[in-house]
Amino acid sequence: MDTVQATKMSQALKSISDVNRIRILQILSTGEYCVTDLVERLQIDQPKVSHHLAILRVAGVIRSRRDGRHINYSLKPSVHHSKGQQDEVFDLGCLSVSFRFDGTEGAFESGASEASQANGASLPSRAQPPLRTGDAHSGA
Repeated sequence: MDTVQATKMSQALKSISDVNRIRILQILSTGEYCVTDLVERLQIDQPKVSHHLAILRVAGVIRSRRDGRHINYSLKPSVHHSKGQQDEVFDLGCLSVSFRFDGTEGAFESGASEASQANGASLPSRAQPPLRTGDAHSGA
């Protein structure tokens, strides 16, 4: 593996190394959303959502489209998303990441509270399904 490929893989991993960015990916895998919709679904403030969207956009994972006063976000066409019985796989080009989500919201809240306490973040009142495992595979 050369340095350029390793750098791309590292940037891709960094772009999805946050619980809220993983949740944004999961939401955007179902369609296009504006920031207001994401704020409501994530239950975090607008500047934080915009910050996470900017990181994902710079990493080349999502795209934006202006519609009047609103900017809508969706997964880039080059990011392939597939959903199995338990796993969701995001192919970011240089890297393919598989997430396995637990179906119960309560488990996410208790599991995420440790991570958010460590990061100094507050938990949303309406959480997405929990992240149980994540496997990253090289796209090479």
